[in-house]
Amino acid sequence: MPSMKKFRHLLITLSLVAHAAFAADSTKTMFGVELGSRFSFPVCERGEDALTKRHCYNPKHTVKTAWGGEEQQLFYPRTAIVPYARGELTVGVVNGVIEAVHVHTWGIEAQSNALDALRKKYGNPARSRAVKMKGLRSRFPVQYAEWDMKDYSVRFEGVINSVDWGRITLATNRYLQLAKTPAAAR
Repeated sequence: MPSMKKFRHLLITLSLVAHAAFAADSTKTMFGVELGSRFSFPVCERGEDALTKRHCYNPKHTVKTAWGGEEQQLFYPRTAIVPYARGELTVGVVNGVIEAVHVHTWGIEAQSNALDALRKKYGNPARSRAVKMKGLRSRFPVQYAEWDMKDYSVRFEGVINSVDWGRITLATNRYLQLAKTPAAAR
């Protein structure tokens, strides 16, 4: 009997190792949303939004894109405070497949925390720059960084519209190509 018990433990261990090897690539996942997966999140219940305990979306906030995709506003569980994240995610969906995840940030105030988290996850960026914003009375330069992977990329913009809004974009190469190609050329 002892050998049967050892065999069972070995079998369980091997199955766990095999499962881990085929698990989702964490670098393609942001806040529990994985690039390349189907958009199959449930609709939020009435009154469930920013304080949800699960991922959910409101179909009334769906926006059609010029290239035939959709942008979904996805609420995600806040199990821990992420000091740089602001509001819900914007998820780019093409033919039901998640092609981009946009995380909104607190802009210039949160850029160093966001960049530290991205460097920890993706390593040093392929490109980065700091730009002093004219006319915004900012003492700190705005940070921009990009990471290039085989079939996707990560882009960080310390500020997008105003000093208190920034963005992290995790997107497939397909999505980036669709987004920059004029509608008439498709």
